[in-house]
Amino acid sequence: MPFAWGSNDCCTFAADALEAMTGRDLRGAFPVYEGALGAARAIEQGGGLLHLATKLLGDPVSPKMAAVGDLVLVLNAEREMLGICNGTSVIAPGEAGMVLVGMETAVAAWRI
Repeated sequence: MPFAWGSNDCCTFAADALEAMTGRDLRGAFPVYEGALGAARAIEQGGGLLHLATKLLGDPVSPKMAAVGDLVLVLNAEREMLGICNGTSVIAPGEAGMVLVGMETAVAAWRI
């Protein structure tokens, strides 16, 4: 599925992955947005990705404690991005398809 703000970006990908793993639908907790500007506004109004994820999933754990399937917040090209831990890296949608980001860039993680 190609990258698309509001339907296949890091937030929607993470929400869809969490629903597939847990059955819990978190998409309704995110504001509806379109485009990069709409996404940036929604994230800013929500207090940032760290705050939004913590509000939905509870307190984060150290990224060193992340296991396969856990939600992880990483810095990629100086931007925050949510993804899913695959054990050694974080997978998330990027502009040109799925990207793998090293766990060394992880800021926080949430156990799923």
